[in-house]
Amino acid sequence: MNPRRQLTVSGIFLGVGLLAACAPAPQTPAAPADPVVVGFRLFNDPALSGDGTIACASCHPRGGHTNNKTYVGLNVVPDGQADGRSTPLLWGVKDTGPYSWAGGKSLQDNIKGIIVNRMKGKEPTPEQLAQLEAFLGTLEFPANPNLNADGTPSDAAPAAARRGHTAFFKASCNACHVPPIFAKADNEDIGSGGSFNVPSLRGVAGTAPYFHDGRHPTLRALIPAKLDYLKALGATETLTPEEVEDLLAYLTIL
Repeated sequence: MNPRRQLTVSGIFLGVGLLAACAPAPQTPAAPADPVVVGFRLFNDPALSGDGTIACASCHPRGGHTNNKTYVGLNVVPDGQADGRSTPLLWGVKDTGPYSWAGGKSLQDNIKGIIVNRMKGKEPTPEQLAQLEAFLGTLEFPANPNLNADGTPSDAAPAAARRGHTAFFKASCNACHVPPIFAKADNEDIGSGGSFNVPSLRGVAGTAPYFHDGRHPTLRALIPAKLDYLKALGATETLTPEEVEDLLAYLTIL
């Protein structure tokens, strides 16, 4: 072979070899993003709101708790204002439908309604709704050494709370707050201005103010209203002052 041509051919092969050596390695397809992880990010992302300042976590801090405020839209209003809506706890939310104080919604429909109507954001995509629902599904009630799986007080619970469990049934609180979730899958009209979703009583001691509009600042203030409602329905059982104290002790451990 002509020496010059041999040199040229060798150079071509050398160049091809260098290009091959410098070529990037084939990329392994990325694993699908974990919907729970993405949902957590969306839950904390203010970009979902219309003005980019409010995230779901703004009203539900500490992993889906409540900020204990009452709202009309994004405006904090005095507790008890007729059109106000108190912020609910999201722990155990996957098991406590229907959703919103008005009830009658799926969890995804409620998420969409909050983002669009309250946060004034764009309608989330089906994928975003599924991711947010996946994250909310992880918000379980924390382990509670004072409570058995069926909602009865454990042996570790204070004696007053164990007595309060009896008072809870005596006052027919279980008719709407059904153990072990202590919620109900239907709305109820308890004379508070309309028919509203029955919230779970799990963690209730930390979720003041109470009722849909936050009209009751404490559980102690709430109990007489509930007892008066049951009396109006024809209930003949009454609670002694001591039984009321025991009932409060039971509610505190839920």
